[in-house]
Amino acid sequence: MPVYPGKPGVTRTDKGYQFTVSVPDGEEAFLLLYYTGEKEPVKEITLTDGKKIGNLISVCVDGISPDRYEYNYRIGNEVIQDPYAVYLSGTGPFGQAQSENPDIIRCGFRKDKYRWQDEDFKPSSLADTIIYKLQVREYTMQKNSRVRLKGTFKGLEQKIEYLKNLGATAMLLMPAYDYRETIGERSSGRRGNPSLAYQSSEPTKVNCWGYTGEANYFAPKASFCATDRPVREFSHLVDSLHKAGMECLMEFYFDGSVSPSVMLDILHYWKLQYHVDGFHLMGSGICQEVLVRDALLSRTKLFFHDVDGGYLYRGKEPAYKNVAEYNEGFLYCMRHLLKSDENMLEDFIYRNRRNPKETGIINYLADQDGFTMMDMVSYDEKHNEDNGEDNRDGMEYNCSWNCGTEGQTRKRTVRELRLQQLKNAFLLLLLSQGTPLIFQGDEFGNSQKGNNNAWCQDNEMGWVDWNAFKSNQELYEFVKEAIAFRKKYYILHMQEELKGVDYRALGYPDLSYHGAQAWYAPCERNLRHLGMMYCGDYGRQEKEFLFVAYNLHWMPHDFALPNLPKGAVWKFVVSTSKQEGKVFTEEDVKTAKQKGKGKRSVEVPSRTIAILIGKQETA
Repeated sequence: MPVYPGKPGVTRTDKGYQFTVSVPDGEEAFLLLYYTGEKEPVKEITLTDGKKIGNLISVCVDGISPDRYEYNYRIGNEVIQDPYAVYLSGTGPFGQAQSENPDIIRCGFRKDKYRWQDEDFKPSSLADTIIYKLQVREYTMQKNSRVRLKGTFKGLEQKIEYLKNLGATAMLLMPAYDYRETIGERSSGRRGNPSLAYQSSEPTKVNCWGYTGEANYFAPKASFCATDRPVREFSHLVDSLHKAGMECLMEFYFDGSVSPSVMLDILHYWKLQYHVDGFHLMGSGICQEVLVRDALLSRTKLFFHDVDGGYLYRGKEPAYKNVAEYNEGFLYCMRHLLKSDENMLEDFIYRNRRNPKETGIINYLADQDGFTMMDMVSYDEKHNEDNGEDNRDGMEYNCSWNCGTEGQTRKRTVRELRLQQLKNAFLLLLLSQGTPLIFQGDEFGNSQKGNNNAWCQDNEMGWVDWNAFKSNQELYEFVKEAIAFRKKYYILHMQEELKGVDYRALGYPDLSYHGAQAWYAPCERNLRHLGMMYCGDYGRQEKEFLFVAYNLHWMPHDFALPNLPKGAVWKFVVSTSKQEGKVFTEEDVKTAKQKGKGKRSVEVPSRTIAILIGKQETA
């Protein structure tokens, strides 16, 4: 029977199924075939006589049915799973310790073809994207999540409407491919890397997040499934997102043992088979050039920790901006500013407007590593005792401020200040250029009780607390309105970086800076307030002017309002110091002070961000 090696994994041919795997020199290798549900292999086929090119060996087997058979490999003395397996069976419920029987976990076949309904879906540009990042299990496991099939892809589908109503345009999934989640037990090398086998005396922990090299990167995680058909269930999730007008993005973590060619195979597979719209590549050994220059991925979002766009594109602007930088630079700048640290204005100006022509920027104030946004304003110190490492794990410095009391409190003044600070934080995020990312539950004040490294907390601490959605409705509504406001004004999410000059001869620059005097904004190290004015005409949609007064000082400050064109007036839109009442509704500027002919200023309270809109007054 003719065999044409070169494509790892299983390929269906007109002669049967071709199996291809990499075998180290000098090792004996066998293909193990099992009947579905049976404990032992029913057939062992030697790979020694197979067709070989390099270290890849292929054999073709006829007379097998994908519904009736499963398979593994034995290389040397180790039974392993195919690194290219598209489906795993026998992994058991999430967090269950793996059996020492190496034949329990097996590789399956892609059994049927999914009929996609998303032919007309078009992903958003990076400038128009609002990312919502979550972990499949943690997001719906809590008892008040109002999801029937908790912790699964199907359960996650029930939250799509919620995310769409919030204003998110893309769902970013923490590792949702099959990975080994039990840490501290004996490894059988089942993930296709026998060298990872070890014996540990430490108590077993559950790796909820999946940032590990022990993974089957081609297989949707079976324990995240409500059915026994992971391929179909994940396909339906992506299809449902697309029908709702949302993108599906995925995170992949590599530990340095995966070659660039295999990474390409992985991304190609998820792109072609599951219609995934983008990938966040994490870990080590990631060759950006190979991925960025790949023709198939040229319009697929690709996020890396650091990106040198000038080097990647050799000084040329790409036809489509799909590559973005994803790191903590924005987070630390904005957290410092939020807690009134000095000498932050220049960095704030840089981070707020940063939008390189070659690549995008992913901005966030919370991610899986570190405090949630609620904990950022509730704790000065990490509280990771429940992780079993005597509070030694996790980041030592969180750039946080507890607003006067450590942890949960019933003090009204502290709670009000925390709410105000969270509103400030979301405006710092959503009024910046680049692509904003919101971490699961932050929009309604989800807390992990001060744990800044909840990777092993498969419990109420690590799960998103949907009780907070009920108790923090004011914050949720504020975030929802802030997202809508960002979307309405194109000047707040431009395709290119704002220039700060009047390059269209409109009489105003696209972006200008102001302080106690209009058109003059000192940035001395002791200052913590700054005004920004946007000329909406540069956005070519909404023509109004926007003035954002950032006062992150503990004292009130006056902001001079620049003069507007004839017939236009300033109106308040929102102030984070308001404790109750509607937000993002226009009100007359009643508190404006006259400062000479035609000059006005407004006093902005301490730790407050205020937005004003300048528009023609209607009769």
